[in-house]
Amino acid sequence: MDEIQALINTHYDNENPNVRRTFILCLYCGLRFCDVKDLTYRSVDYSNKLLTFEQNKTKGHSTASGVVIPLNDGLLTLIGEPTADEGKDGSVFNLPSYESCLKSLKRWVKRAGIDKHISWHCARHSFAVNILNNGANIKTVASLLGHSGLKHTEKYTRAVD
Repeated sequence: MDEIQALINTHYDNENPNVRRTFILCLYCGLRFCDVKDLTYRSVDYSNKLLTFEQNKTKGHSTASGVVIPLNDGLLTLIGEPTADEGKDGSVFNLPSYESCLKSLKRWVKRAGIDKHISWHCARHSFAVNILNNGANIKTVASLLGHSGLKHTEKYTRAVD
């Protein structure tokens, strides 16, 4: 959590604000890069504070490919509102290529004084470990990550132990 706070507190010249907003959302929601880059405002239920989407990785292969994530006001602020031009079909995050996002992330991590190899997928792992550390049960974590069973989620319990 200290490193997450260090990232949130760190800004640098020419940072990409969309990469920043997206990675922070992933840290608090556990989304994969391939899912967050495809999010549209249609996925956001502002009145019930829910994010609902179908995972790219398991779409068409699993009955558990749909994910519903509760949002708080801070996460809704990161997501923002669609412009009149975009409407509900507009992308939530206008991101460059994965490689460019990773390059921005590495620059940001370095500026924050974090001396670790951080990939985009680390946000998903951090999310899982942090909510387990804060008392969430493994079934809840599996559901939030969109896992079809507990087998894939159990690896995070070892990190907590």
